[in-house]
Amino acid sequence: MKNKLIILAGFILGFNSIALSQSKDLEYSNVLNHEVKIDGLYLLLGNIEASYESLLSNESSVGLSLMIPFDNYVDWKIKFAATGYYRFHFGDKYANGFFLEGFTMLNKVEDRVKRTGTFGDSFKKDKEITDLALGLGAGYKLISSSGVILEFHAGVGRNLFSSDNDDRNFNYIFRGGVNVGYRF
Repeated sequence: MKNKLIILAGFILGFNSIALSQSKDLEYSNVLNHEVKIDGLYLLLGNIEASYESLLSNESSVGLSLMIPFDNYVDWKIKFAATGYYRFHFGDKYANGFFLEGFTMLNKVEDRVKRTGTFGDSFKKDKEITDLALGLGAGYKLISSSGVILEFHAGVGRNLFSSDNDDRNFNYIFRGGVNVGYRF
């Protein structure tokens, strides 16, 4: 009789643990975990920046952002930027409110670098430089009940690898914008 009760208790505990794990999976799957955004401010100035963000939990997410200028309205020195980022959210709701981010940006810029001529004279020359920057940023994200996103963010990063870093204007990369998007 004692053995039958132990076996019955084992089955009940086993079914409870399976039910709990399935309910947690269902709870997580009901959360909207993906966001697509476009930077409205850059779009007005002739530059497109589109972002995708995947929510890992209620307080962390990872994302990728691509930026390419398409108009000469503003003389963009940045020709291309691909940014990967990690965000830690401090809001009460799921990945909402104030956040801090760490980012890595692969960027291609047109910059003026100092060169020395054959006779020792120095001059500035335009050059396209590809570099990698590491940086930090902060922002605030608002999300409506229908999933529409409004996000403000800003950050700064330091270019690391170009041999021209001492003689150029783009040692630091600034990142920021006003994003509009949708969570699904």
